[in-house]
Amino acid sequence: MLKLNKKDFTTLYNYTKTIASKCLKNDDIDGAIALVEASAIAAYQLNIFYSDADLDNLVVDIGKKISQGANYNFSNSESEKLVLIDTNGSDNHGLTKQYIDAFIANDIEFAYIYEHTDLSRIELILKQLRAYPKATIYTFDKQYSNTEQIVKILSFLSDYKPSSYYMHIMPWDVVATTVCSILRDVLTFNINATDHAFWLGASIIDYSIEFRDYGYTVSLEKRGLRKEQLLMLPYYPPINRTNFAGFPSKVKNGSIKIFSGGSIYKILGEKNFYFKLVKQLLVQNPKAELLFAGTGQNDIIKAFIKESGLSDRIHFIGNRNDILEVFENCDIYLGTYPITGGLMAQFAAFASKPILAYADREMSISFIEGFVCHSEKLDITNHSESDFYSYAKKLCDDRGFRISEGVGLKQALMTKQQFNEEFKFMITNDRAKREGQIEIINYDRFENLYLEVENQYSHATQKLLAYHLKAHTILFPKLFFNAILIKTKQLLNKF
Repeated sequence: MLKLNKKDFTTLYNYTKTIASKCLKNDDIDGAIALVEASAIAAYQLNIFYSDADLDNLVVDIGKKISQGANYNFSNSESEKLVLIDTNGSDNHGLTKQYIDAFIANDIEFAYIYEHTDLSRIELILKQLRAYPKATIYTFDKQYSNTEQIVKILSFLSDYKPSSYYMHIMPWDVVATTVCSILRDVLTFNINATDHAFWLGASIIDYSIEFRDYGYTVSLEKRGLRKEQLLMLPYYPPINRTNFAGFPSKVKNGSIKIFSGGSIYKILGEKNFYFKLVKQLLVQNPKAELLFAGTGQNDIIKAFIKESGLSDRIHFIGNRNDILEVFENCDIYLGTYPITGGLMAQFAAFASKPILAYADREMSISFIEGFVCHSEKLDITNHSESDFYSYAKKLCDDRGFRISEGVGLKQALMTKQQFNEEFKFMITNDRAKREGQIEIINYDRFENLYLEVENQYSHATQKLLAYHLKAHTILFPKLFFNAILIKTKQLLNKF
């Protein structure tokens, strides 16, 4: 595979935007939407930049085309109704449940719009909404084109007349951001769940709800948002109890069970540093075993287990729906690196389990404190390998210390009641109860990490752009060569 650098990807990104603009001029609105979405996904996957006013302007122009001649009226000065539009929702993931709980706790009338036709991921959420008389559910009974979906949502909102529009969406959601661009006399909010990366619509929204100082800093320094547009509201993990599904039979009784996991991309890069940590951690603590739950390129973690010489002490347990119960049946949570898992750290704290984490001082993206330390200031992240291994040994050797450390973390975590109260304060006072603080962020280091992972492991952005550029791919020799190589490998794997 040929390596693509920042300039290569920027050129490809800009070319994709140009084609999107041409589609729009030719009234191919769905074609333009598809290419804007592809551009946004590429930007999200690369982290070369964090917002793009040109791409946002394309969203605005798409909105103008769609709403041209329509008689939408969203205004109602007496309305206090809210709307939550969701493409990132799940019963066990994201922030959908936390915000719905806050709406209900504060006796708010609201509508919930879910863009996908598959409702299996939000069964518990839907059950909760149906039991609340002030909730309106708006879903789609079949697959519509993006343009049709936008028109249907606009028609609904024109009738519903909300005072505020909250987006809990994927960073490339053209449907929700196009709707946002058309709304008038409605306050618009983005719930910034992916604060470390690019997302669409930064120049379109009125407010961004930030959950930690890292995202607050990025929004100020890289998204062009003003301080008065940023509202600080940390979150807590969504808790849905289920039965514990158990561990593989190879896991030994009486061992110290260290749990880790998340999307596989979070442990890639930085010269495989995470794998080095794991191996040394287990060598130094012979009573410990590692259980890893993950999604994505699982073959990478499986290959590491095979090659580590510790296959009897490292266990891949796949994607777990009983995630809280897994935490409760383990002793220690090991944070991923070079990118940590915020929700996983919160589950660990909620389950009163100690967190063992390492991050270089320049990788503030992976400091655990921003995810957990809402009520108390604690030092959780280790910034030297020696401190990491020393803390690990103490946790493994001393059960009382493990328990004490875990209890301290739970006390520092935001509670459901706190969240609901701070949300009420925010909508009542048009400001947040907390103030964000500027962090020092090494953007170049983070950018280089994403380029490393793209070139050495995933090639996801190249596959995406080659698919959307089609015949135009030949204009870019490196991408064209890699696309042929990837396709050839795919064909050979079938035989």
